[in-house]
Amino acid sequence: MADRNPFAHDDDINPFSNHHGVPRSSRLSTLAPEPALYTHVVTTNDALETPAKLKKKQKELEIKEAELNRREEILRRKEEALTRSGVVIDNKNWPSFYPLVHHDIAGDIPIQLQRIQYVAYATLLGVPISLFWNLITSIAIFVSDAAGIYIFFSIIYFLLGPPGAFYFWYRPLYRAFRKNNGMHFGCFFFNYAYHIVFFALATIGPRIAFQGLHFAGILNALKLMGKHPALGIMSFIGFGLFLIELVLSIWVMQQVYRVFRGNAKATTAVSIHL
Repeated sequence: MADRNPFAHDDDINPFSNHHGVPRSSRLSTLAPEPALYTHVVTTNDALETPAKLKKKQKELEIKEAELNRREEILRRKEEALTRSGVVIDNKNWPSFYPLVHHDIAGDIPIQLQRIQYVAYATLLGVPISLFWNLITSIAIFVSDAAGIYIFFSIIYFLLGPPGAFYFWYRPLYRAFRKNNGMHFGCFFFNYAYHIVFFALATIGPRIAFQGLHFAGILNALKLMGKHPALGIMSFIGFGLFLIELVLSIWVMQQVYRVFRGNAKATTAVSIHL
């Protein structure tokens, strides 16, 4: 019997034909069906709202809503009554970190007067800034024993100056511009004149009343520059702060006086016309 040629191609053989079939042992076993998952919902008697309970809750809500509406109506009537009587309700918003008073230049002051009010506000802020630097300079002079000075007065100026400036001349000016009230104008002029005199003395820095009582002004700066240059420079900075405060304050006084005279002339003209 001749040997079979291993290189001979047998085209008539179908590789996919299998006369014997797949062995029984090679078949995949079918998976057993998993049991269905059931969720057990537990209901309690508290979760089931009966119609009586729902009706009771609805009635309570209606009572609360009626009470709120009644309070809102009372508040609205009070606000209307205050508005008719000329009373303005102001919300406290200044200073922002701890509101104590109402302050809204853009909303309260007429637009033609806002520039003056803003500059006056800048002079109000300049009071604690300049007096704080004066206190620091006074302490430095006292520690270095460069000259006699009473720190007590510097502390008093710093503690009483800012609140005094606000209540004695800034708030009267604010109310004068807002309400056009002559009494507030008079209060402003009287107290602001003292403010200008005070900062004029602080700018110069003379020794008055007591030996060694002076501000960190120009005279003190010139005296200290020779022996204590650092203290002299600090005094010159204080002099600059006082000078800026003084110049701005004089400008505000002039502008407010012009506004006051203009209002007086307008009032006189209206009276004559009538």
